[in-house]
Amino acid sequence: MVAGFVRCPGLMNRLSSLRHAALAGLLVFAALATAQTGAEPFLGGLRDNTPRWHAITGARLVLAPGQVVDNGTLVMKDGVIVAAGANVPVPAGARVWSLPGRTVHAGFIDLASSLGVPGPFLPAPPPRPAQLPALETPPLAPRPMSQRSSASKSRFLRAEQDMAAQLESQPEPARTLRELGLLAVMATPQAGVWRGQGALVATGEAGDAKAAVITPRAAQHLAFEINRLPDNAWPTSLMGAIAMARQSLHDARWQRAAASRSGAERVEANATLAALAPVLDARQPVIFAAFDEQDAPRLARLRDEFGLRAVLHGTGFEYRRVQQVLATKLPVIVPLTFPAAPVLADPDGALDVPLATLQHWEQAPSNAAVLHRAGVPLAVTAFGLRDARTQFWPRLREAVRRGWPAEAALAALTTAPAEWLGESARLGTLAPGRIANVVVSRGDLFASDEAVIELLFVDGRPLPTEAFERSDPRGTWAVDGETWQVTGSAAQPKLQRDGGTCDLQPRGREWIVRLPCGKAAEAAGLSIVAEPRGELWVGTAQQGLGPLRAWQAKRVAAAPAASAPASEEAPVPPPRASYPAGAFGIGTPERPALLLVKNATVWTQGPAGKLANADLLVREGRIAAVGPNLAAPAGAWVIDASGKHVTPGLIDAHSHTAIARSVNEFGAAVSAEVRVGDALDATDIDLYRQLAGGLTTANLLHGSANAIGGQSQVIKLRWGASADGLRFEGAQPAIKFALGENVKNWGPRPATRMGTEQLLRDRFLAAQEYAAAWRAHRASPKAVPEPRRELQLETLVEILERRRAVHIHSYRADEILMFVRLAQELNIEVAAFQHVLEGYKVADAIASIGAGGSTFSDWWNYKMEVTDAIPFNGALMHRAGVLTSFNSDDGELARRMNTEAAKAMKYGRLSETEALALVTINPARQLRVDARTGSLEAGKDADFVIWNAHPLSTYAKAEQTWIDGRRYFDLETDRRLREEAAAERARLVTAVLRAPRPPAA
Repeated sequence: MVAGFVRCPGLMNRLSSLRHAALAGLLVFAALATAQTGAEPFLGGLRDNTPRWHAITGARLVLAPGQVVDNGTLVMKDGVIVAAGANVPVPAGARVWSLPGRTVHAGFIDLASSLGVPGPFLPAPPPRPAQLPALETPPLAPRPMSQRSSASKSRFLRAEQDMAAQLESQPEPARTLRELGLLAVMATPQAGVWRGQGALVATGEAGDAKAAVITPRAAQHLAFEINRLPDNAWPTSLMGAIAMARQSLHDARWQRAAASRSGAERVEANATLAALAPVLDARQPVIFAAFDEQDAPRLARLRDEFGLRAVLHGTGFEYRRVQQVLATKLPVIVPLTFPAAPVLADPDGALDVPLATLQHWEQAPSNAAVLHRAGVPLAVTAFGLRDARTQFWPRLREAVRRGWPAEAALAALTTAPAEWLGESARLGTLAPGRIANVVVSRGDLFASDEAVIELLFVDGRPLPTEAFERSDPRGTWAVDGETWQVTGSAAQPKLQRDGGTCDLQPRGREWIVRLPCGKAAEAAGLSIVAEPRGELWVGTAQQGLGPLRAWQAKRVAAAPAASAPASEEAPVPPPRASYPAGAFGIGTPERPALLLVKNATVWTQGPAGKLANADLLVREGRIAAVGPNLAAPAGAWVIDASGKHVTPGLIDAHSHTAIARSVNEFGAAVSAEVRVGDALDATDIDLYRQLAGGLTTANLLHGSANAIGGQSQVIKLRWGASADGLRFEGAQPAIKFALGENVKNWGPRPATRMGTEQLLRDRFLAAQEYAAAWRAHRASPKAVPEPRRELQLETLVEILERRRAVHIHSYRADEILMFVRLAQELNIEVAAFQHVLEGYKVADAIASIGAGGSTFSDWWNYKMEVTDAIPFNGALMHRAGVLTSFNSDDGELARRMNTEAAKAMKYGRLSETEALALVTINPARQLRVDARTGSLEAGKDADFVIWNAHPLSTYAKAEQTWIDGRRYFDLETDRRLREEAAAERARLVTAVLRAPRPPAA
């Protein structure tokens, strides 16, 4: 044959051609296979082409929450579920997993994970120039808002970041999550405001992290994170972070519209704004990482403004405001980060632990149950756990024991997250066509502490756990014609046989059994060393000192599921209906339909003046009448105020109380787009303390680091309400400006007083141009393209159009005069010069533009620019015709605004009603809310205080403080709240001391 081939070169050539063609065909096929599967290119050796065809039989299938098949079959092929249910035939060629006594769930999903996410998450700030002093902040170049919102200008805007392209292989963290049953997790970017696009990844054993991606760009991630680095890059405040999020969405909307327009207009490409386009279309969900329970309504406002599809990643404190969370209609990812019991070393140390901390220790495990009962859609996450391997399932079971139904907990791990991502067709249930992510467990994962996950399938690939390799020996076994019962716990099983009990001794993966049971060891006894392998128990047996022989047993029935032991602990009380947590929390006070306060000295601060032995009638929260001898209507509450004084609620025209996470946005000299109202903090205890001093209304101002600060918010001190419930509805919009040392010395810029004036002029010129551009567009929408919305400039346009008033931080007379001239030039409405400690020098100029002056009662010489301040300032401005008020600018000082007002009687000899007007009707007029409050007149809100003595006396106490006809403070309730707090603390301390301690590390 060989000779024949040698002698036939034509045939040889034909065979060679056939070989080359076949080889080429194989290479093409291999290339196609590689292209289709995404596998590595062929590098030698045999390729793995093992069919992935598996069938689980005899198991309890939980097809979906509430849908159970007790003796079912699940068939998977090539990573996809092809059949699930009862009486499903097992296809020929499939590997059969006979798993009676096991429960099979769809793979669990976690929407908040750091798996595969590279770090560090944010770069360090740039080094300071060598020529600058170490403690001085280098000046920043001015930039318009449109540049500040660009991804290239802020490390906090990273929406284009794509986790699917950045994933790092992290085998051990992936294994930890996988063995918890979390087979699909969201790789979540961890820092910034718009943080980037998370990737849904499988937690299998893929060598290439990117090959584990199930869904790239599955969600955009958002958080109102603030900059804590010394470079002071925007945002440095909660309100700045929210403004950044809003502006960037407006920019993205404009960018998308501009790019779709035809014409010569060139739109600069911006990856961040392009990445936000799916968010605006609601094609991509936004997962928002909250910092406290008050972030939920902040997110809801952003969602409603831009039509987002939003999910809240909660903090575990949501139970405190469950109805508010429910009202947002946000689905919530609940963490299992329950706090450890506080360390109470001694009775004195126990007093140092805040009551709210003790309450959260008790209530945190109930968070999911409370939210579920209220109807809030839930998912659950292992994110934030110190040791997820040992904490996740015990804590989830604790949540179930607290009242979270197991079926709801299962939905939170499967169908809910799949639905929120729009992945219900691929994940969340054991249905044909779904990805073959499967969890096989022995025992009830949601109820039994002994339940274990034994086997996992990720993309249809079996991954046994150690528990599967060391299968639980409990159950009924057929052994050499006998029936054995193995009971006890998984860690300490016991064999019941012939009326005796044998302890099974562990040795590695094997168990040692010595027979007979319950009798003294005998030399001729039987010793068995065997390893449970699924439904078989395989090993060797030795009779006495005889030869070893093979030994095998077969499980014929699983051990009955252990019922959860009855708890001996006292039931956990439900969360308090009051708010905030800790001492002095209250609910919404009752509002009587009719209220009559009788026989008091009534300081109306209106035309009626001060009335002796007079009455105050309130109907439905409004003042109905003031005067002597008013008749009490039927059913009215009657308060006998004989010997007492009644005044309007006090008003603080300059406050920083109840502003969360910084009162200054240091990121730019102009921050007109930030809104104090976005950052209200209803938990600030100063609200309650100031109520105790008779304060009912406050003007919350941005700080004074910026020449143009943020938009202010007038509030009523409705303690116990939500942040939105604090807002004074209908108050005139206003904004904080600042001049002087604060701006030039520790603000972002400018560095001189002259520069401050020029910056103000420049910004108002920009606003005028911005308004003109919009007018041109509205007049000819087809001819003039729509301008980009600039929230900063929109606010300045409101000022130019006198729809927003200015409160301006000021001290020196020269700067006050500068701003008076600027206000006259631009026709700006100035509500008040704040502090204005040299106002007495230029009071006529202030009065000439109708501006007010809100000053301190007697502060002077606390910094260089106030060396000419005098305590007579308020009285002198008042007499010069300036609408004057006294303010606190301090949470502590605001508790005694009545005695601050009294100082004007000493410094300036104002009358008592003139002095009281400094903290009542005058600030109400400055804030443009005098039609509602500031005096006791018919038709106004029932905001009033009952004092035990003359209100300007240092001996006076506010016995009762009413807002809108509701009593928010009174001394008797305060005493009761103190007693309740003491009793609550004692109960919780006792509970902490009785709680089991974790073992020492």
